[in-house]
Amino acid sequence: PIVALGTGAIKSSIDFESSFTSVRKTVDATEAQFEQLAATSKKMSTEVAAGTDEINEVMAAGGQLGVATEHLSDFTRVMIDLGNSCEDLNAGDAATTIAQFANIMDTSQSQFSNIGSTLVDLGNNYATTESAIMEMSLRLAGAGKQVGLSEAQILGFATALSSVGIEAQMGGSSLSKALIKMEVAAATGGDALTDFSTVCGLTEDQFRQMWASDPAAVFQKFIEGLARMDDEGISAIAVLDEIGIAEIRLRDTMLRAVNATELFSNT
Repeated sequence: PIVALGTGAIKSSIDFESSFTSVRKTVDATEAQFEQLAATSKKMSTEVAAGTDEINEVMAAGGQLGVATEHLSDFTRVMIDLGNSCEDLNAGDAATTIAQFANIMDTSQSQFSNIGSTLVDLGNNYATTESAIMEMSLRLAGAGKQVGLSEAQILGFATALSSVGIEAQMGGSSLSKALIKMEVAAATGGDALTDFSTVCGLTEDQFRQMWASDPAAVFQKFIEGLARMDDEGISAIAVLDEIGIAEIRLRDTMLRAVNATELFSNT
């Protein structure tokens, strides 16, 4: 029995070092830091429903995606916890999408736990899943960052859109185009600014000022304005066409967003 125990311990050690090789390949760290990461992996495996192979895989993915060594342990724990708490989002996919989202948004790497807890809360309270929210958020991130949306606002928009059945590929690209159109209108003026302002129920100066300080609130007013016009018997399709939102995918996304007006407000 003693020999068997020793043999088993040696095999476990060899297996761990084999899986930890992936961490060494992607993480730029000193030997002392690698020893600390290895100890973290082993300790974490006794605290969560995940083995060291999975933990090391997530840790390696974090290193490959640019997570700094000092934040890698916390990042790994957040992703493992997400994988265990979300039915449709495993730890590896969570690590990839959230790290990419954070990179686009220039999010502080100390905030991964905030993104994770927000994502779980939204998935638990709305008719969508964490995977759908994260995929949509990743597609919205580029335009959202450009116009000044925060991480929380993008996650909220993604939740509203995915909750009414809009797929990430269509919804993400369409909403991004709409945000950019508003950004251009606020910057250059002209008929587009007049049209957007009218739908929002704002003057052109109010539109510009609000867009500069809170673009998410302006978009919310735009969706509410379309819904109000629809209730008054004014064709939302005609209004969108006049603004220049005539592309079918973009127009359909905006029309379905009208049905999610309350969701945009709540999220």
